[in-house]
Amino acid sequence: MGAQQRKPAKSDDPPELSSECDASHSSWEKSVGGIDAGDSDDSNDEVNNWQSLSPKNAPACSSKPSALDKFLAGYSTFSGSTFTTDQGLKILQWSSWAIAYMTKSSKRNTNISPSLNKLSLEVSFARYVLRFYGLLQSLEGYRSGSWAGGTWDDPLIAKIAKYLMAGSMLIYYPLEHVAYAGWQMPKLVKVNANKFSAISCVFWTTYIVGDFWASCLKWKELKTKLGDLREVLVGKKRDDDKEAVVDLVNEERTILSKMRNIKLQLIRCLLFILPAINWSLPNWATDPLLNEGSLNGLMLAEAYTSVYQTICSMCGC
Repeated sequence: MGAQQRKPAKSDDPPELSSECDASHSSWEKSVGGIDAGDSDDSNDEVNNWQSLSPKNAPACSSKPSALDKFLAGYSTFSGSTFTTDQGLKILQWSSWAIAYMTKSSKRNTNISPSLNKLSLEVSFARYVLRFYGLLQSLEGYRSGSWAGGTWDDPLIAKIAKYLMAGSMLIYYPLEHVAYAGWQMPKLVKVNANKFSAISCVFWTTYIVGDFWASCLKWKELKTKLGDLREVLVGKKRDDDKEAVVDLVNEERTILSKMRNIKLQLIRCLLFILPAINWSLPNWATDPLLNEGSLNGLMLAEAYTSVYQTICSMCGC
C-alpha cells in the first residue's frame, strides 16, 4: 500500500457513514459511511439519538456530577458504538501519519517517522475489521429507509438514501472484505486485492455523491421551513403572544442545529470525494491521482471534522 494509506468507509459515515473506502452512516463512513457511508445521515440518526444518553439527560443523582464524571459519561457514549469507535481510530490513524510525514526528514530521531507510519498502517487495517459490521447495517438502512435521517417533505431524499447510499454500501462492504482478506491472507485468498479495493471505492464514491445530494436537498427544505417560521415568529411577537414566541424560538433553534449538522456533512463529503476518486482508479497504489500529502491531508481534515460533528450532535449544539 506504500505511503498512500487507505481510508475507511462511511461516513460519515452510514449516514454520516460515511460513509472511507471510509464510507462512512452512516456515516460515510454511515461514516461509510453513513459515514461515517459517512456521516452521512446514517450516522445522523444515531448521533442525534445520543443526545438522550448524554450527561445532561441522565437521571438525577443525589449529588451533582463532577466535570470528570460528565466527561467519562460522554466518552462512554462516544466509544459505545462501532461508528464512533471508527471515528476515534481515524483520528489516531491520520494523526500518526501527519506526525510521521512532518518528521520524515528529521535527523535527530530517525525512528519517529517509520514507527508512526507503521502504527498508522496497523490502525488502518484495524478499521477494516470494524467494517464487518457494515453489511447488515446497510441492509437495515436499505429496508427501513433509516439512512434518510428522519421524515422529509421531499420524497427524493428517501430514495437517494435507500438506493444510492444504503444500496451502494451493500456492494461496497463485501468487496472491502475480499480486499482485506486478499491483503491479509494472500496464500489462502488468491485475488488482486488492490483491484477489489478499487472497485469497492467506486461504490463508496457513489455513496458520497448520494450523501452530498441528499444533504443539499435537506438544507434547501430546512431553509424554506426556517424562512416560513421566522415570518410567523414576527407576527407572534407583534401580537405579544409570549407562549407561542417561546415555542417558535425553540423550533428555530432546532432547525438551525440541523442545518449546522448538514453543513458539516457537506464539508465532509467535499473532503472525501477526491480521495474516493483516487482510490477508485485501477492503479491507485502504483500511479495515484493525488500525492501523499494531499490525499492523506484531506483524510486528516475529514477525521477531525467528523469527530467535531459528532461532539456537536451529542451536546445538542
